[in-house]
Amino acid sequence: MRITLSERQITEIKRIIQKELLIRGLEPTDEYLFIHCFSKPHKETVYFHLFKENNTLIIRCYARVFDNITLSVMIKRAAKKISEYLVNQTGLQNTLYIENGIEITL
Repeated sequence: MRITLSERQITEIKRIIQKELLIRGLEPTDEYLFIHCFSKPHKETVYFHLFKENNTLIIRCYARVFDNITLSVMIKRAAKKISEYLVNQTGLQNTLYIENGIEITL
């Protein structure tokens, strides 16, 4: 289920991500908030899907980070900051971060 966010909250999420990555697009759908990012120094595309399920915030990330430790750290740092911000804003206490299909602790 998609997280309902205000324009101010979406703007803050953009600001958080833009500290690490460049945003190419942000699109709310019925199921999730889709964030399309780009890492300029590493020339990689990163996708974030934000949604909630059973009172849990789920951040799903897709990126080619298997051989790029620096980009992986940047993505995790952005996801952690998004998680902290949304927990404070929405009251969702549990967060699940999934990177390329693997659950990772932030």
